[in-house]
Amino acid sequence: MAQERESHIRRQITSLISPQLIRRRGRDLGVVQRQRKVDIVAFVYTLILGFATSRRRSLAGLRRAYTLATGTTLASSAFQDRFTPALAELMKQLTERAFEKLSHGSTRMCLALRAFTRVFLVDGSLIRLPDALEDDYPSVWTNHTKAGAKLHLVVNAKTRTPTITRIVPGCQHDLNLMTTGSWCREALLVFDLAYYQGRLFQRIMDVGGSFLCHVKKDANFVVLRADNPRLIGNRTKDILRKMRGRSFECAVDYMHRNTPQRIWTQNHIDLRLVAIWNPQRKCHQQYLSNVSADQLAAADMPAVYSMRWEIELLFRELKSQLSIDQIPSGNKAAADAFIYAALLVLAIGRQLHRALQCRGKGIIDRFPFERWSSILRQIAFDLLHLLLAPASQRHTLSRRMLLLLRYEGKDPNRHRLLLKARAQLGVLAH
Repeated sequence: MAQERESHIRRQITSLISPQLIRRRGRDLGVVQRQRKVDIVAFVYTLILGFATSRRRSLAGLRRAYTLATGTTLASSAFQDRFTPALAELMKQLTERAFEKLSHGSTRMCLALRAFTRVFLVDGSLIRLPDALEDDYPSVWTNHTKAGAKLHLVVNAKTRTPTITRIVPGCQHDLNLMTTGSWCREALLVFDLAYYQGRLFQRIMDVGGSFLCHVKKDANFVVLRADNPRLIGNRTKDILRKMRGRSFECAVDYMHRNTPQRIWTQNHIDLRLVAIWNPQRKCHQQYLSNVSADQLAAADMPAVYSMRWEIELLFRELKSQLSIDQIPSGNKAAADAFIYAALLVLAIGRQLHRALQCRGKGIIDRFPFERWSSILRQIAFDLLHLLLAPASQRHTLSRRMLLLLRYEGKDPNRHRLLLKARAQLGVLAH
């Protein structure tokens, strides 16, 4: 029993990214042509967990981490030659499979969000790349950043774990990267104004999904239904002026055209507009959604929408703790491999967070993800050693890491309510 517990961390990591899977996919993709000095399993694990051996991620630092973990020396050219398009595809497939496994068994939220099976957050973030990648990844900021990739994520708000990942050139707009499907059914999608488009709203509704977003400043809808009959038929801008200091909600007529396909026919959607008066800003905060009042109360909308910051915190976690924006090579295959490696570190952290049962009782999470990732970065090389070392050397290392994770991972402020808990309680501030 003691031996089983001591190998718990290693077993959880290998169940997510197994050596057998790495070898099998590597052979299928042509990453492994014949077994030489470089072991593909050790190479992939080093690429994922060897980033923390130096202050900045570098090819030389990873090569030294590989030597420390395996006892095998490699010439710089032999190490760099491994970064091929086949390796990048292998890392992509491992990432997709890891997040797919993590998506299984995710429980639904409760209280204010109990009407939805899942809550998804949608956004994208730019990753700066070396200028040599300008042709492959043209940036949206051509004046000061020639090359950049856009990481577009659909994130499960319950676990702050990506379910859909896309890496594209930075010049592509977020709206063009948003796809819908069966995963939207009975789910709530929360996004910002980058996705404010009638065609997207209609696509989400067509598959049985719901959405919540802010309203553009220039929006001026016609009111279709309201508790106050005097509001019906008026424009929302006029109502906002009359209702200054008071909150209200109504059903509005959202009109849109299919402009990209040059179809000028007007399409109309019956949507719910909620305007919450903000006494600090002395203005209304407007929210647009297709959810009914029975599914989500108007008073809870600000707290639920604020949960969108979870995805911003995820991007900060990836950049500040997991070094996703440190790309030490102008080789496209290497850049892709490094980005997917950072995402795999995130997947490992989420797997350990879940498997070690580091969740507080009820909706309060006593193990914040940012704190967890900070600790994960500190022990990344120890995890690499645990994966590659002989069984006789794993006992003490595993026991110490378990102790560290359970003790240091806890939030010192026991009564702090994080965004996820506040959204379920309908509390905007704590």
